[in-house]
Amino acid sequence: MIYREAEGKTCSVCEGNTGGCGVGQRFAMATKIVTYRCQEEQEEQLSHSMALSSQIKKKKFKSSDEEASLCEFYPIISGDVMSVKEILTEPKFPRHRTWDVLRETLADDELHQRDKWTLFGNEAEKVEIEVIRNQHEVRKRVDRMELRREAQRKASAHLKFLEDLSMKAPDFPIPLRPHTVWEGMAVKLSCTVQGCPTPRVTWFKDDVPLRVSSQPWNYKLVQKFGLNTLEIRRCSAAEAGEYKVVAKSSLGEATTFATLVVNSYQGAEADLKCTRTAVSVVESEALFDSTFPPSFVKEGDTLVLCCSFSSPLLPFQQDVSWFRDGVPLSSSGRVDVRTALTSTTLTLKGVHKEHEGLYSVRLLTWDGIKEHSAFVYIKG
Repeated sequence: MIYREAEGKTCSVCEGNTGGCGVGQRFAMATKIVTYRCQEEQEEQLSHSMALSSQIKKKKFKSSDEEASLCEFYPIISGDVMSVKEILTEPKFPRHRTWDVLRETLADDELHQRDKWTLFGNEAEKVEIEVIRNQHEVRKRVDRMELRREAQRKASAHLKFLEDLSMKAPDFPIPLRPHTVWEGMAVKLSCTVQGCPTPRVTWFKDDVPLRVSSQPWNYKLVQKFGLNTLEIRRCSAAEAGEYKVVAKSSLGEATTFATLVVNSYQGAEADLKCTRTAVSVVESEALFDSTFPPSFVKEGDTLVLCCSFSSPLLPFQQDVSWFRDGVPLSSSGRVDVRTALTSTTLTLKGVHKEHEGLYSVRLLTWDGIKEHSAFVYIKG
């Protein structure tokens, strides 16, 4: 209608029919477009209404029980107002056979859930017990390792203490002893040395280092287990002198010395002065009958040496002399010398290390001096 009304109108500008004017043509075109769009909208609404009508399902008729169960026994209640458990336990709600089924289902679910939690608790308890047992085992191992480390630490400390305790400066528990021998005899000079660390031992003769290699056929030096021994196989006047042993270590130095006296038969005979007088021999002279052997005496004991004669001593024989390492012995507070007609006795009370040596007894006869000697060892 708009289009038709527009066709009958005239344009005031061009004073002619609308068809001959450009403005009129544009108006007619706009009118057609609007009309076309309205038709499209109507068709779209019609197709939409038809699609909705096809989607609507037909009404289904239900039985009275279904309608009652839906409307009466299953009231629609919001979840934030009441829970299923509260609904089942509420006495005011109407009952139906489906409620029992729901209650049984809920009870079964609760039982199943309880069983699951029980099983989970049992498994958790087993895991906890296993964890506790592992913790105990780990703690035992750690304690055992700590005890082992503590024992090793104490053992190392004890060993270090023993090592420090064993550190000792050089010392001679048994020093050198003086000796008196006859020319041509063998002699051994011995001493024991101790110390930690092990000291270095050096021998000297008259303050000159002793060279054993210079006379290997006559000297023999042995150092074993702390015992140091110098053996002289055949003594002469050249071997007489002062022998000294020096032990050195990082902790100090120790020294021991002794004198070796070598007697010469020629010297002894040259020093002997005898006065002979021609007398008539009425009785036979006395000689050594039984003598004393080498002896071992403990330190602090009493030493008794005795010799008997074959016959009573003659008047010129009654001066019997005793010697130790060539030094005359006479009666004193500790030494007692007694001579009878048929025997002579030497008694030494409370012997010590320095009393060790070569003991000799000399008897004067018509042919010269008779002498008997034996070595006495003092044990500590």
